[in-house]
Amino acid sequence: MSRLATPRFRITWAVLALWVVSMGDRGTARGGVTSQEVERAIHDGVRFLKDQQRADGSWAEVENKANTGTTSLVTLALLTAGEPADSPTIRAALDYLRHFGPQQLRNTYAIGLQTMALAAADPERDRLRILANVDWLENAQLKLGERMTWPGTWTYTDAKFQQGDNSNTQYALLGLNAASEVGVAIKPEVWALSRLYFERFQMRDGGWGYKPGASSTGSMTCAGISSLIITGSKLHQGQEFLQGEAIHNCGKAGFNPYLLRGLDWLANHFQVGQNYGHGQVWKFYYLYALERAGRLAGVRFFGPHDWYRLGAEELVHEQNKLSDFWRGFSQENELIATSFALLFLAKGRAPVLINKLRHPPQTDWNNDPDDIRNLVGIVSRDWKNLLTWQIVDPSLATVADLLQAPILFFNGHRAPEFSALAKENLRQFVEQGGVIFADACCGDPEFDRGFRQLMKELFPQVPLRPLSESHPVWRARHVLSPEIHPLWGIEHGCRTVVIYSPLDLSCYWNQAEHSPANPAVIKAIKVAQNVIDYATGREMPADKLVVREVHALGAEPPRRGTLRIGKLKHAGDWNIAPQAIPNLMDALRKPPFSFDVGPQKDLFPRDPSLIYYPLIYIHGRGALSFPREDLEALRRHLDLGGGTLFADAACGSSAFDATFRRFVAELLPSNPMVPIPRDDELYTKVAREVGINLKDCQYTKAAGGHKDLPHLEGVKINGHWSIIYSKYDIGCALERHTGIECKGYTYESALKIAGTIVIYSTLP
Repeated sequence: MSRLATPRFRITWAVLALWVVSMGDRGTARGGVTSQEVERAIHDGVRFLKDQQRADGSWAEVENKANTGTTSLVTLALLTAGEPADSPTIRAALDYLRHFGPQQLRNTYAIGLQTMALAAADPERDRLRILANVDWLENAQLKLGERMTWPGTWTYTDAKFQQGDNSNTQYALLGLNAASEVGVAIKPEVWALSRLYFERFQMRDGGWGYKPGASSTGSMTCAGISSLIITGSKLHQGQEFLQGEAIHNCGKAGFNPYLLRGLDWLANHFQVGQNYGHGQVWKFYYLYALERAGRLAGVRFFGPHDWYRLGAEELVHEQNKLSDFWRGFSQENELIATSFALLFLAKGRAPVLINKLRHPPQTDWNNDPDDIRNLVGIVSRDWKNLLTWQIVDPSLATVADLLQAPILFFNGHRAPEFSALAKENLRQFVEQGGVIFADACCGDPEFDRGFRQLMKELFPQVPLRPLSESHPVWRARHVLSPEIHPLWGIEHGCRTVVIYSPLDLSCYWNQAEHSPANPAVIKAIKVAQNVIDYATGREMPADKLVVREVHALGAEPPRRGTLRIGKLKHAGDWNIAPQAIPNLMDALRKPPFSFDVGPQKDLFPRDPSLIYYPLIYIHGRGALSFPREDLEALRRHLDLGGGTLFADAACGSSAFDATFRRFVAELLPSNPMVPIPRDDELYTKVAREVGINLKDCQYTKAAGGHKDLPHLEGVKINGHWSIIYSKYDIGCALERHTGIECKGYTYESALKIAGTIVIYSTLP
């Protein structure tokens, strides 16, 4: 078999099925940590490592026998933390590393780490070096029939005169896995022999020690879990297989007892302040191993412990604030400890693309254990960004927890069962901008009936309908059609918030690693990519520590002196984004705005209470029209009452844009609508009032994807912009809609623009 095989991710992000504990108990922390604090810690750690680089591109080695081990580790850490591969620091480091081949290094740690660094930087240029390293690692593995015990392991060198250990073995497998990810084929027997070793020598308590028979430790148990996953083990062992395009044993899966026991051990012995069994010795080495175990296993929690948040809190507080490094005990000097810390912080915070929902009955929610793992891996490669997934239980998670990913996925064979709280959380998740994606596993009619009933309960006013050929989901990534694979959906406001496949998709995703060229697998992946790109607009989700804002959607009675915003009813689709203004009001109550804001009121132009609403909002996607009496009422409100009309075209609709311009011409024939100058007080005065800078507003990809001032037009009456209009979407963005074809602004920018307009409407 040629080594230059098609790239495939051998890492299996297994999922946790037998136990999901309450997400309310988050474990003990040293104090909360924010995404900004982690970003600052990474930045400072990177600066420290770059400052320590020597003139020849290397870093001081901890042990001479390791040769380039420290330099490779530091290089890998810098690349993982975002240092560009073509930066002077990385170029110098790679030039240094290229002077050493495996026959000069002859050290498992050094060769494994060098392979990881070369694969992360420029794998095509260094393919021959990676191939040579793979050959050395494969040959250095202890084999069956050799004098030394524990076949499937590695020792420090290829001399094979001493027994292997789990630490050397872990780094050999990490190097081989990195090579596999960039397209180098690894001999199947190498994976199989190591997998058999870790299964055979797992301790009775479920952990692993440094060598067989040694007491279980935190670092070596993490190594055991990761190594089993890398070598092909899965927490859920599926029995499915493809014959042509037909799935056999559809949805049948069992559990891997070795991984399950390892994960249970880690949950029961979890800590971030030290390496269980070793105290402070190799603490940072352990934390990097913990990151791999959590990320590869696809779990956010070990028992009740949010492993990334707790580890990040520990590392942020442990960093030396004067010199920017981390320092460990024994051989974990500043270079080693700082590199391991950066690897944990930078890789473990990868954004979550999809939350896979755990739901009754029993384990029916996880019939295809590798479906979402495979799918997220494919999207990661397509987007050229590391993305992750995780399991959530909507009965235990908060809405903010659910919003950590833009998409919730679930399926099954039987009718899905959700508690009343779970149903409310799912409804709120959608209201706050999320998308539900589901399929009937194996096309089971019982799930189909149950799902449709669930949707009637969640969204009683909006039916589940087939998505027509004109729906943008069919063009979001690949050009497809409903005839290829029918999809159903629920429309809510600006967007489709539920996308459902009554025919099986997940079983084919589950086979993507084993049968990537199968036509049915390819089709199922394309459908899923279209759904994901439609739901996200190909916008990267925020990292794990970014706090998801949940808007208070309930109405409250108005108070005297509060700012009131009216929403103007018209004959068209006037309420296409029903949560736009409530979301805006909720944000206006908080800094930097800190307004006393009352509830929204929906008004017709001739409503007598219109005079109490100095700002009225109008938007839509289709045409709008008003009778002459309505125009007269609006004209009095703007011309005599000093009111402000704020409008935008939903998702940049050309139909709304054309009719709105005609509406303005009829409403105020003597006052033409013109572009608002870039130096207008709408931008400058408001910026001085609350410190909002609109110069870097982010347009969506459909609107160009650039950053600039918003494109606003308006009509001025008596020195005041009485009409402020955006032909690019704002309202749908306020609902966190990120559709692939929506021409507008991101949520954050839409909030700044709308907030600025609100403040402007209140200025004297």
